[in-house]
Amino acid sequence: MNEGRLNSDYLDNKIVLDSAPGAEVLIDGKRYNYFAGTGYYELNKNPEILKSASEALTQYGISSSSSRSSYGTTKLILELEKEAAMFFDAEDSVYLPSGFLTPSAAIQALALKNNFDLIFIDEVTHYSNQFAAQLTRKQVIRFSHLSSDDLNDKLRKNLKGNQVPLIITDGIFPVYGKIAPIGAYKNIIDKYNGKLWIDEAHSLGILGNNGKGTTEYFGINSESIYLGGTLSKAFGGFGGIIPGKKVFIDEIKNGDLFNGATPAPSPAIAASLAGIKFVKVHLEKRNRLYSNAKLLKDGLKQIGIEVEDSVVPIAAWSFGNRNEMQKFVYELFKSGYIVQLINYVGSGEDGAVRIVVFETHTQEQIKGLLEQIKKII
Repeated sequence: MNEGRLNSDYLDNKIVLDSAPGAEVLIDGKRYNYFAGTGYYELNKNPEILKSASEALTQYGISSSSSRSSYGTTKLILELEKEAAMFFDAEDSVYLPSGFLTPSAAIQALALKNNFDLIFIDEVTHYSNQFAAQLTRKQVIRFSHLSSDDLNDKLRKNLKGNQVPLIITDGIFPVYGKIAPIGAYKNIIDKYNGKLWIDEAHSLGILGNNGKGTTEYFGINSESIYLGGTLSKAFGGFGGIIPGKKVFIDEIKNGDLFNGATPAPSPAIAASLAGIKFVKVHLEKRNRLYSNAKLLKDGLKQIGIEVEDSVVPIAAWSFGNRNEMQKFVYELFKSGYIVQLINYVGSGEDGAVRIVVFETHTQEQIKGLLEQIKKII
């Protein structure tokens, strides 16, 4: 690939990986240090996970080829739902063919039981949550990003009589890695007898002593809080998972989203099951992930780049204009380091430079990236 073509393709996000994503990847036959994905533990290529996926492929085929309301439920899916329920200390769980579907399935189940009247949603929450809110056909009111004060003010001005609010937020917001103030939100919903939905896509397997997400991270336990996420990031699998009370999970399983879709491919289900088991017992990997996140963020601050100060393995910032950030990201690419110029909900008009560190990155890789960033700046 010539230099001109490489430059154009990279800036247009047309670079194609020749390998599984990990701390290192292959692109056009060349190795690069990869800091742009969200497979935080590299379980998507872990030998144990791949073995489970391979065995499931042989036993169950590609997929069950039928919806769960027909003959689409396999023993493998039931094992995954049981394991997920135990992981979250929940009565039950439901597995969905996509993480994108989790808020739609959960919020529709709540809406059909008239468990809320109005929706209050963080203004930069994930597309899947915005889509789920629109499906309910209820009034949707946006509140300022991560602002419990603005949320409280919007509730006070818009709720009438005994109306019940549903608050929707991400647990970890994917661009800048900021953690939602779940404790403040809980205090608010308690005051209004409301409900809270947390999209834990980036929190599961990452936050909390056991990787259960933001509620465990903040030490919160409430029957008014509902959560779900994806198994495609920290767990190395695929699909969505929602844990909860059995009566709530049964409502989801009676819904159209659950019954109208064919389950995910069998290897993906097996990988998800193996991934949950792996994360549950390998707590040391979370500690290494936190150490790598600290090394990266401390190094960026020493250079003069301000990023979110937390254990979240995401560091992002915006500077200049889009063209300047494109040049910066491409200079890193030429030096053998892949980071992302992300254009996503919450990234701003010109986007943001985002770096994601894995548990498998070595200190040498992280320090090498920091040295290159310092040189370019």
